[in-house]
Amino acid sequence: MRIEVLPGLPEALSNTTDRFGSTQVSVVSRLIEWFTEQSDVIQAGVLGLHPEDVKNELPKMIFDRIRAQRSRLKKPSTPSISESKDHDRSTT
Repeated sequence: MRIEVLPGLPEALSNTTDRFGSTQVSVVSRLIEWFTEQSDVIQAGVLGLHPEDVKNELPKMIFDRIRAQRSRLKKPSTPSISESKDHDRSTT
């Protein structure tokens, strides 16, 4: 795999890896893994693919989407009525 690295980035990446004691390969691998796990909106934002008129609203849109996803994950599952009745019977 070949990647495009803009001027100045090799030094910045080297400074980062030195600070954290990791290799450039591991950092780039983790970034690629993170990127591929993101939604299309976030991927397009990282790639700069959104039209100019949306760019100012994009951070809020991404934040709102992440917050909504997290709130869905944090909601405790509510037992169904039949599960509640089964539980009541087993405790009596």
